[in-house]
Parts: sequence; structure tokens; C-alpha cells
Amino acid sequence: MEVGFKFEDIYRDADVLEVRVSGWNGAFGGVADIYMGSGRLGEVATLLQGFPSSVTDNREFTLGAFGGEFAGGGINLRFRTCGGAAPVVVESRIEANSDSAAPRQSVVLVLPPEAAAIDSFVEELRGIDRNHATVARLRGTT
Repeated sequence: MEVGFKFEDIYRDADVLEVRVSGWNGAFGGVADIYMGSGRLGEVATLLQGFPSSVTDNREFTLGAFGGEFAGGGINLRFRTCGGAAPVVVESRIEANSDSAAPRQSVVLVLPPEAAAIDSFVEELRGIDRNHATVARLRGTT
């Protein structure tokens, strides 16, 4: 698997979008199918537009649901600036849906994105939101 995050459109209707989100940082990884309202990825793209705008810029969003009260899994992504060799880091928590009595699986992973990857990711999220694309990738480095 490629280092980074992949958002893949796997189902949609007029009101709901189901996205398979996978993340891998070279050591840890996870996958979850996440349900959200139509237009939510466009909102996320708007939130991330222009990141980072300063050395103290931090942006965070959650998609889907954690804990099993609702169908599907959840992901929380926090984009933060940190200085040093990796000036931007993405911290994530991914929780997969469980179709059985087994506990829900989850992973917490951190990765630095490639320098220009966030701008590309924003445009690809907008493509999924507009039904012009099926995949958005946030490429990372190890």
C-alpha cells in the first residue's frame, strides 16, 4: 500500500455518500467504510483550503461515527504544523465497522504529507463531492 490516505467513493445516492478510507504510514494502517451526507467532502475541502496558512495553523475534522451507534466506521484527521524536518503532520484515528460481536478495530497513525500533497488532496476531494472523480489521495512520506 502507498504511504498516505486514500478516500474512495464506493456508493452514493441523493443524500448519502459511502467512502472507503484507508491510511498507511509504513508501519501502521487501517481501513474503514464511512457514511456521510452528500456535500460533506466539499466542506472538508473548504476547511483544508490553504493549509498551512501560518506556523501555528491546525485544522481538524471527523467523518462517520465512532463507537458503533451508527452504521459504518469513523475517521478523525488533524492537520497541524510542527516545524522541524516535517513542518506539517497529519494525525489520524480510524475505526472500522464491525459486522459481528467482535470489538471494533481501530488504529492511530501519524504521517507527514508530501509538500504539495494537501493542495492536490483538496482538489480531489472536491472531485468526489461533485461526482467527477472516485478517489482522493493524500500522499505521505516516511
